[in-house]
Amino acid sequence: MAAVAMAGVLALGQPLQAQEEVKLRFAHPLSSTHYAWVEGLGRMADAVVKASDGAVSYEVYPAGQLGKDYVSVLNSKLADIVVLIPSYASDKMPLTTVAELPVKYEDACDATRKLWEIARPGGVLSEAEYKPQGMRALFVTILPGYKVPTTTKPVRSLADLQGLKIRASGAAMEQTVRALGAVPIQLTASEINDSLRRGTIDGAIWPYHAAPPYELESLFKYGAEGPNLGSATIVFAMAESKWQSLPENIRQEITAAAAEAQENLCRWTEGEEARVRQDMIDKYGYQPTVLSDEEIALWNEKTATVAEGWAARMNDNRKPGTEILEAFRQAE
Repeated sequence: MAAVAMAGVLALGQPLQAQEEVKLRFAHPLSSTHYAWVEGLGRMADAVVKASDGAVSYEVYPAGQLGKDYVSVLNSKLADIVVLIPSYASDKMPLTTVAELPVKYEDACDATRKLWEIARPGGVLSEAEYKPQGMRALFVTILPGYKVPTTTKPVRSLADLQGLKIRASGAAMEQTVRALGAVPIQLTASEINDSLRRGTIDGAIWPYHAAPPYELESLFKYGAEGPNLGSATIVFAMAESKWQSLPENIRQEITAAAAEAQENLCRWTEGEEARVRQDMIDKYGYQPTVLSDEEIALWNEKTATVAEGWAARMNDNRKPGTEILEAFRQAE
């Protein structure tokens, strides 16, 4: 099987004996140039490589080379560290989709810190969802809040959104779109470009910074901004069995590098969100509408039941939905 291999080492603090040498395998569904790798997991790897003495090596398998079910990839020991996108794996990470709900937070970094408080080892989300599946979150990210960019029709009010076919991904986003009166169309990110060109969808619940990777900047013509519409989540996880097998000093280095990568990634996406928005305006004539306070309140009123509905469905499936939702809301 082809692989993009990267030889690297982890900073150790003191030399390891030969028998303690470790090889780590990374796997993710992204390209080798995707920002979540370059500014996130790849940055973590680079940080530990910089201070290394050559005791640990690793390989990277991007673009789904080891399979698309990354929880299974971890459990089968094909990889030690993976990138998980909960909206694409809601059957195995349903509680993590709490971060995709239209819950109020300040920005991507505020949201990321909230999620980390419950997703970190020992947190309520970790105990309920990751630990039973043999996973340990190394770090997480919540992307900048969603906007509603469209192709042919400006959305300046809730009335303008009625009946439009809007891309959704995952149950939380689907419920949000439906609550606003639009028609949710389930598509993966890679399908959006063709669907916009063909008119299969009229727009998407989407952040600006994620437009360039899928060449969407010139396709979106209008956009609505302001309401709490949720966002996307990425979890960077390691097999717990692999973690337990590592020497303590390696664990410490990974923990420190992961914390720095988490903070960097949320800062980077916030900066990129503003840059791409302006680029779309300057180069492609994009016309965003910042909704009025009254209009935002109307949108938020429509989506107010989405989070409680999500929690009720989790509860009905014997999962601690209410507990996780309240923990996320109260996290700091």
